Amino acid sequence: MHPEACKLIFEEEVGRWPPDLAPVRGWVMHELRYPVIDCEFTRPDRTPLRLKLLFDGWDEQPPSITLHSPAGVLLSTLPPNPTGIFNPSAHPVTGRTFICMAGSREFHTHSSHLNEPWSQFKGKPGFGIGDLMTKLWHGWLKGAG
Repeated sequence: MHPEACKLIFEEEVGRWPPDLAPVRGWVMHELRYPVIDCEFTRPDRTPLRLKLLFDGWDEQPPSITLHSPAGVLLSTLPPNPTGIFNPSAHPVTGRTFICMAGSREFHTHSSHLNEPWSQFKGKPGFGIGDLMTKLWHGWLKGAG
């Protein structure tokens, strides 16, 4: 897909978000510009988590997601109480902890999920940018300590 088309799809999806979405959810947007969403999940009495999502090639391929400290340092281990989608083991391609969730590039490129290609999910309800962000946030809420 042409890079300008990817950018237009990204901007259209993000442009539909309610203006108060991030503040209401406690999301700190460090960057929200194609092809990057750099978002920190915060909430009182919770361990913050910063995620950087790279949407190069959206929506022909899912975003690559990396986990970071609030200062933006790439995490080599997960914060306390990781659950569900947060995989503490090294991804076979990246060698880093990763998000193991349909809709993340790391999920679809992991040897355990090669039979679940992005093409099975792309364009379906629940797999837009806002949906993926919400799933990540819910995963963090479930496990954040």
